[in-house]
Amino acid sequence: MFRTTSSAANMDEDGSPNIQQTRAENPSSVAASLRLLAELNALEAEEMKCRHEERAKQIQEEMDDKNMERNNSNYTPMRKAYFDRKQKRNYEPTAVVSSNYTPTMADDEDDVDYGY
Repeated sequence: MFRTTSSAANMDEDGSPNIQQTRAENPSSVAASLRLLAELNALEAEEMKCRHEERAKQIQEEMDDKNMERNNSNYTPMRKAYFDRKQKRNYEPTAVVSSNYTPTMADDEDDVDYGY
């Protein structure tokens, strides 16, 4: 909202009135604009952070792939078979409890009274 004012006290050298332009704003609209600007800046910063994290992940994956390729490229067939077997063993589930498990009874000698 603009308002133009002129007064006789503000005269140029040639006697013509000097028109001054003053800007009157609603303080609540200024506060709302600032809040909106702050929200937009926060959203932009969050998006930039997400893009940065995604790019960092992508770079790390590319580096991991290159390292794996480099590490596997110089294996002899025998060495590669060894590491493949080792890796397969690491990922195979192992049987913790066998089906023929039978609990044993404690001996009478094990029943010692400790005085608790």
